[in-house]
Amino acid sequence: MPICILLSSLVLAQSAKKDSTGLKQSAGKSKVDSSISSTRTLSGFSKRDRVYLSDKDTIHLYDSGFDGLQILEGKLSDYKVFITGENHMYTESNARLWLKMIKYLHANAGVRNIMFEYGYSYGYLVNEYLQTGDTTLFNSIDQFAYEEYSAMLKDLKVFNDNLPYGDKLYFAAIDIDRGVYPLAKVLGHLLPDKSADMPDSIEVHIQSIRSLTAYNDFKLVEEDDINSVYTSGNGFKYKTLNTLRLAHQNFLSHKSLYRQYLGDNFAKFESIMDTKYKAREQWVKFESDGAIQEYIYRETYMHQQFIEEQAAHDGNWFGQFGRCHTTKDFQNSNSCEWFQFSSLADRIESTKGGAFEEKVMTMAIVYLEDMNFGPETKDDSKLLNKYFEDMSANSISINDISGDSALSERFYTDFNYIIFNTHTARGNSYSNLNKEKNDEDDFIGKLMFGYSFNSVGLENLNARIAEDGGLSSFNTMKPAKELSFEIGSKKFYTAAIFGLYNDEQLILNNLEYSLSGFFVKDQFFFNMTHKKKRFDILPGIGIGYAKLNLNTNQTNSLATPDLADAFLGEKRNVNYINDALNIDFGVILDFNIKHFSFGLEDGYLVDLSNKKWKSGKEELNSSPSTSFTGWHHKFRVGISF
Repeated sequence: MPICILLSSLVLAQSAKKDSTGLKQSAGKSKVDSSISSTRTLSGFSKRDRVYLSDKDTIHLYDSGFDGLQILEGKLSDYKVFITGENHMYTESNARLWLKMIKYLHANAGVRNIMFEYGYSYGYLVNEYLQTGDTTLFNSIDQFAYEEYSAMLKDLKVFNDNLPYGDKLYFAAIDIDRGVYPLAKVLGHLLPDKSADMPDSIEVHIQSIRSLTAYNDFKLVEEDDINSVYTSGNGFKYKTLNTLRLAHQNFLSHKSLYRQYLGDNFAKFESIMDTKYKAREQWVKFESDGAIQEYIYRETYMHQQFIEEQAAHDGNWFGQFGRCHTTKDFQNSNSCEWFQFSSLADRIESTKGGAFEEKVMTMAIVYLEDMNFGPETKDDSKLLNKYFEDMSANSISINDISGDSALSERFYTDFNYIIFNTHTARGNSYSNLNKEKNDEDDFIGKLMFGYSFNSVGLENLNARIAEDGGLSSFNTMKPAKELSFEIGSKKFYTAAIFGLYNDEQLILNNLEYSLSGFFVKDQFFFNMTHKKKRFDILPGIGIGYAKLNLNTNQTNSLATPDLADAFLGEKRNVNYINDALNIDFGVILDFNIKHFSFGLEDGYLVDLSNKKWKSGKEELNSSPSTSFTGWHHKFRVGISF
């Protein structure tokens, strides 16, 4: 009896924050062949035969040069503020682009100040680390932010140390302190030495802040899988927010005592307790209430902080924010689902007095897997796809919107440049999404249980039984129980299937007929919907072996000439078999919910063998022909891994 064995080789080549909305290629302006038309159509997107990008258009993230950024030359002097807009999930390429832009703009555009999408406390820690190199501060920074950005700070530390005093970088985190741990860390860092005397009225809270800082440092290392400073760890027995709330109340009641105790650090301590802490409380209330004020308040706050910071620090500014913060025109909606609002970039450019009017350069980063600018711009991907066609994997290319009629018509009021990014790997904080995204390239397996109905040509056998006076017959649509083990890649995989036909019995005169059987198959599938996670459509072909056993058993001692003589006179029985090699054509429709799958299969089996029954190895030419050719239908359910 043949045994079907499944051997599968896998070949694969292809690694929230709330406001998220290289192999070879280069930056410089995208080149469009002069013979290629770029026209706007009534459908809302540009028709373009092809876009040509040269190596000069590629930004090389992993070297020290500025190839690809030369496209900005000649225009830098017109601007005071430079902002790139990212999707936060792609932190590896984002962080390297951020570092590259800081160095380039520092050298070529007078940028001395870096603003970023964190609260004041985080910015304070970064500046302290850049000045002192204190590794304990870096360890905290590494816990509070995306680790890819933290890693870039080490490079910036070396870069900053080598700059003349007047050219050194200043970091301004202008966002609300949405994370509570950095607040506690900075408050603890501002406390004087433990030997300093403190008034009794504030002693409990000062000691609590000092203790809280050490406690959080310990717990954040212990729970290193915490990826966001916005989520308290489940293993934290002592609550940072509650501790700070009590300390804040004490501070408001005893400001003069804190002034006396803190000395020169009082102003910074007061700024956190009076301004930053209160802003956070207000934002948290808006967010917990699900109020629109949440994002309006936040954009207003960041603008106000920028105005204060820029007034105190000479030089131009650069920042990399979530893309929803970077549009330079009033927005009806965007991918963050913010409606009728002005972003940070728009507010900076519209600052009263006109100091930044037409002085803000914005650059939107568009990713191969994220071209979403909001519900009103759902056709953007049809326009933008052409720009990715000439790009290699893991590359970044920059395009001047003013030199491209199709991009200009759609984006000129919001951005000066579009940066095309084919890096698809998410950062470590989004490793779960990396796994989900790479399912099409990684190993996939399924263990499925099925219940099927299989067409078997038993009509001739049933007719013979009827001729002999039989009142019942065997089912020509035979039910079967199946077990399928499937393995491969998301696109191609194979299945080893074993099934048992349900047993059937019937009585004819003094004989009992029992019909049973089994089948095994190897099937090969192509997933037509491999880019879909929720369902699979799988056409396939396979080869298999099926066997039916027909046992006849004498039910009493009456002589039965049709049966061979039994040994020693016991009741007589005979076994007949019908087996075949088959080709199976089928289609599976599976629905997937996490690791649970269920679906249907329809197929057609072609019997390639002799249709006669056998007794032992001898074919019985007078036996009724029986074929496995016909349709089969199956319901399947199981698990994927």
